[in-house]
Amino acid sequence: MARLGYENLPMLAAWRADTYLALNADQRALTSRRMETLQAWHRRTQLDDYQAFLQEVQRRIAAGDVDEAQIRAWRVAAFERWKPIAEQIAPVAAEVAGTLAPSQIVRMREELGRDNDKMRREWMPPGRADRIETRTKRYIERAELFLGSLTAEQKQFARRIAAEAPDTEDVWFAQRLGRQQDLLEVLERIRVERPDEATATRWMREHLMRYAQLRDGPDRVGAESSLAAGDAMGAAMLARATPKQRQHLQRKLQEWIDIVQSLKPAQTATAAEPAAVTATR
Repeated sequence: MARLGYENLPMLAAWRADTYLALNADQRALTSRRMETLQAWHRRTQLDDYQAFLQEVQRRIAAGDVDEAQIRAWRVAAFERWKPIAEQIAPVAAEVAGTLAPSQIVRMREELGRDNDKMRREWMPPGRADRIETRTKRYIERAELFLGSLTAEQKQFARRIAAEAPDTEDVWFAQRLGRQQDLLEVLERIRVERPDEATATRWMREHLMRYAQLRDGPDRVGAESSLAAGDAMGAAMLARATPKQRQHLQRKLQEWIDIVQSLKPAQTATAAEPAAVTATR
């Protein structure tokens, strides 16, 4: 599915934008063309780095050299990889924003509202017991993505951590709402002020960079605490992993490495192949 989604990214991006904005035919064609260019850049320039990153994770896990600090470093490194993508997306998004009608921005606000209502129901049930149950399910699903089926003892550990964790879902939701409001404001600003291309791109770039950052404000400390708790949870789960689960994790990482390898342009993939073989022996 990851390979299929990547190969069809221009079409999927245009479809997703159409869902939020009800694009007209010209806007849809523009979005598809720009996304094809973006995908070609990404395939040509970013995949070698992704493969090397995954291989480093694979090596450290095989060596048993992973603690909470290492997981935090990997998380930070993953967020850093958003920045060059944001640089490339900014002029595309700014160009499309300059073509929007007021009704399309209204539609986006409404669609985001529906998304938020769904997330609020699924992530933040009102009762504490239900909130803990929802959080536990999320923790278990995340752990099983990497480790395969958890043991009863591991599930009980996840439940205990979920019960002890602070209620940070509201903090994350506030961060989400803030980013959405930022997006709506920059779209409206570009639509109304009609700045030159460089200015519109700069405004959009500044917005997109915020997706790799925590917003300043009263909820920032809570968001940082939630991230730290997630790092600790990952390290603790890995420390409790059985040999079979560690093998599952290695296979999962190799699967992702192989997918990245298969998505590279032919000449890049051929050149990288010996390094990939050596790293996974």
